[in-house]
Amino acid sequence: MRIGIDCSCVAKAERTGVARYCASLVDALPAVLGEDDRADLLYRISRFGRRAHVVVPEDARFRMRWFQDGPIPIRPRGLDVIHGPDLRIPKFRRVPCVSTVHDLSALELPGIADEKFRRTKERALADVARRAAVILCISDYTRDAFLRRFPEAAPRTRVVPLGLGAAFRPQTPEAVARVREANGLRSPYLLFVGQISARKNLMPLVRAFGAIHARRPGLDLDLVLAGPVQTGGQDVLAAAEGLPVASRVKRLGYVGDDELPALYAGAVAFCFTGKGEGFGLPVLEAMACGTPVVAARAAATEGTCGGAAVLVHPDSEEELAAAALRLVDGGERQAWIGRGHARAAQFDWKETARRTVEAYRDAARAGAGVPA
Repeated sequence: MRIGIDCSCVAKAERTGVARYCASLVDALPAVLGEDDRADLLYRISRFGRRAHVVVPEDARFRMRWFQDGPIPIRPRGLDVIHGPDLRIPKFRRVPCVSTVHDLSALELPGIADEKFRRTKERALADVARRAAVILCISDYTRDAFLRRFPEAAPRTRVVPLGLGAAFRPQTPEAVARVREANGLRSPYLLFVGQISARKNLMPLVRAFGAIHARRPGLDLDLVLAGPVQTGGQDVLAAAEGLPVASRVKRLGYVGDDELPALYAGAVAFCFTGKGEGFGLPVLEAMACGTPVVAARAAATEGTCGGAAVLVHPDSEEELAAAALRLVDGGERQAWIGRGHARAAQFDWKETARRTVEAYRDAARAGAGVPA
């Protein structure tokens, strides 16, 4: 079987969300592909300027190819199946398609995306529902949200959860100290990792941090926000700057996987308050690194946590503050750390890759349906 995977989303220096998913899937594929399988990692020609960031495993079964859709298409030949890991499926005629649907938050939650983005997302989802032979959803929550809009796609839809990389594990004190020193973190800290954006619902967390210090004046505790600033993120940062303890809010920007496990491990607690998460991978990464988690009782996050996190209403600063203080004070920490380790151990990128390859084989057998 020759597989084509649109890896265009990976061609960037700062990989978050879907880009991390695609890169992690590709890294895990060599262990599960058959000896006679081949994979073309496809990059849109529009990404040529970012070619320094492409990924290709050092395995003879993999090769990189450039392509483009549009009036003058450039398409590799001989593919048995094509995968669009970031929802959008390349338009290769007579090639069966697989697509991954991550979340529908832009359509489900008001105020986190403009109308143009919402229309683009709706069109892409409709295209997947029409063309894909197999549709991968990263959680039960995402599958249910997708099928509410496109019930006709139910027979072709399956849930394939995300995995965890080997780097996310308990860290040595020396590794934690190096990352803390490199980022100027000298106090105990609560941590958030992800886009600093409206869709991550960070306003309640910022307000809860202010409430913690109002309730416990003199408490030695920082809030660390690690991630790139996206739509709505400047409002979050402005709210943080307006706190009486603004100097205790530390913005790190994007943190790569070389530092991220130790950053998780050094936190008193990890806080994740998004209301529209399609999976919530950072909660598992934190758990795997030995950090207790406070998470929103919302969307896919609750299911991903699997009873191993302190769950709160995503908009309640009071619940957030109380839950964080329970972990800061230490009495419950070890119990939640143990639950987190057990939960995180259930997720592995190799299993994600195995189930994805299974979907490729099923799609190839099904053949192309509606031509692109």
